[in-house]
Amino acid sequence: MDSKAIYYMIYSDFSVFKLVIDQIRSSVDIENPPKNKFHVVVIPRVTYLFEKELEEYGLFHTCVKLHSYQWLPIHIDTGILSLEIPFCFRSLFINQDLNYLPMFSKCLWQLLLVVGKVDFILALGQYSNGILSQLDTLWEESGYSDKLDSDIGGLILMDRSLDYTSTLLTPGIYSALLKEVYKVNAGYCESKHEDCPPVDSKFNPNIKINPVVINLNSEQDQIYASIKNKYFTEVTSVLSSLTKELKKEKLNSKEMSVDEIKKYVQTQLGATNSRKKNIANHLIAAETIVNVLGWRFENLSEIELNIINNASKSSNLEFLMELMCIENNELVSLRLFCLLLVTQELSENEINQFWGKFLHHFGYKYGYVLQNLTNAGMISDSRTTINKFGNIKIPKFSSKQFYSVANRLKQIPSHKIDYQHPTCPSYVFRGAYIPLITQISSMVLNSMPLEEIKSKLEDIGSLIIRNERGYPLQKRTLLVFVIGGVTYAEIGALNFIEDLTGVKVIVLSDQIISGNDLMENFLELAK
Repeated sequence: MDSKAIYYMIYSDFSVFKLVIDQIRSSVDIENPPKNKFHVVVIPRVTYLFEKELEEYGLFHTCVKLHSYQWLPIHIDTGILSLEIPFCFRSLFINQDLNYLPMFSKCLWQLLLVVGKVDFILALGQYSNGILSQLDTLWEESGYSDKLDSDIGGLILMDRSLDYTSTLLTPGIYSALLKEVYKVNAGYCESKHEDCPPVDSKFNPNIKINPVVINLNSEQDQIYASIKNKYFTEVTSVLSSLTKELKKEKLNSKEMSVDEIKKYVQTQLGATNSRKKNIANHLIAAETIVNVLGWRFENLSEIELNIINNASKSSNLEFLMELMCIENNELVSLRLFCLLLVTQELSENEINQFWGKFLHHFGYKYGYVLQNLTNAGMISDSRTTINKFGNIKIPKFSSKQFYSVANRLKQIPSHKIDYQHPTCPSYVFRGAYIPLITQISSMVLNSMPLEEIKSKLEDIGSLIIRNERGYPLQKRTLLVFVIGGVTYAEIGALNFIEDLTGVKVIVLSDQIISGNDLMENFLELAK
């Protein structure tokens, strides 16, 4: 490596790349540029647009050298792997840009080289099918794993677009709520103190986000391990019990002899201080979650339950209209609107009424969002209508037959949930809904006949099932790959299946997301 060379490492974001090139151009003599002084490492890969931009400025193969780099999945927590690539959902599902699809197949190929070739594969969705096809090509060109006995019994791939509901519902477990309130990157949550005005632009009070430092890794933080999948109302009682234990330990230490104190300092004090710090961080985070989501959490519980059960549609819409003014948050309003889109059918008048208020409240700069929703499959593009806003054609929204699928797969429980001792994975959504990926995993792990699995899934999306004498699963370990981001609520539901059946489920995705992350993708203008 040249010590005088300058290196940039960026994601495959063209707007960021342009900033880098502008900075390079401002620091070199364009007429006589230095040879290969600047190196731009692009994650996960260089695209044609990057090369074209350099050629236009005469920098390609002279001053600037491009490199593609794709890292292996990052170990986030026990049974969780993530590529931590933030733009995959927007690229694939909104922009329909397939440039980054090979990243998924290469990631899977590299992983299967380590754990061994899997004998049972289920791929649901067009992108999952495409990844499987590219994986076949990689196997043909680059070979299979030398490992004869695979560590993985089965592989499930699923497109994010087939279950938007699991991203849109408000979760009920601690890890998912932590992600709702704080920014979490690569399993690490660090929120620093920020000064913000007491009120927002609509004179609604701004809720203070208290600073915390939390590593969402069960091996590094035993406190997090004990509460991550607990229903939120149970978390505070667990933390309270742990705090009492610390106080008791402190009182006992006062009665120790000198030798006992020495031993305590050498063997337990460090762990105790670390535990004390972790408990304090989780208490602060829990308090912030209550402050930020308190009103919304309680009220949305009833509204979302009505939506999932296809009840009280007019009341749900009325609440949505009120929410815009009360919260003054485009992410929250759009999220509930999207939940209605993928569940309850909306009339043109209802759509026009909401969208007019949304644009008036948050700005007409968001006029393109409807097209983003259409591209992502939340809106049917089969019919258009001219609405009251002039000659703007708005696609007619239609139900995605959510209820027929959910009832067929038994995703909507009819019984009440005991949050303290849950017996159903729907507890992650307060008993309202079981994530699709959880139900598919349960069918495979319970050795449901393949013909029955096909009949239940084939009208949801493009389905490929490959069984090379690997079904029922020979190894009770399942690799689940969600294309377009996975939520902590879905992971919590899969963890519940693990605890219930004694199997091992490994979750892999491009990023761990929340519903707000998804909304930011829809609200972001294509660059």
